[in-house]
Amino acid sequence: MNIPAPLTAECVLTDVAGGLAAARRFTRLALLAWTDGAAVDDALLVVTELATNALCHGSGDPVLRLTVDGTDVRIEVFDDNPAPPVRRPAGADGGWGLALVDRLSSVRGTDRHGRGKVVWCVLSASPAELAG
Repeated sequence: MNIPAPLTAECVLTDVAGGLAAARRFTRLALLAWTDGAAVDDALLVVTELATNALCHGSGDPVLRLTVDGTDVRIEVFDDNPAPPVRRPAGADGGWGLALVDRLSSVRGTDRHGRGKVVWCVLSASPAELAG
């Protein structure tokens, strides 16, 4: 089976409770359709963290974009707040999220996008992990 690359899909996140559940469901379904599922668990953790940050600290309706291209799964979350995320010391009141994203991804970054930003990361998957 030949799967054209890259494969890209987007999901608008509307509120914290419903938006996070939608983001996780969207991620699971997209990656199970595009891959053999090996990257799904890590992707769900990363999506939950990036979407939570956008919904709690961003503005507008954040957008989650997933892309599979070659051996990479790229996760991007767009919002209308131009301020980049700040990694703070981990403790009892939080601060673990971006450290987790950094640990699970091969690279993470933030870029300006329109009047806001996009926070993105790449999860590596070996060719054997991609369906097709």
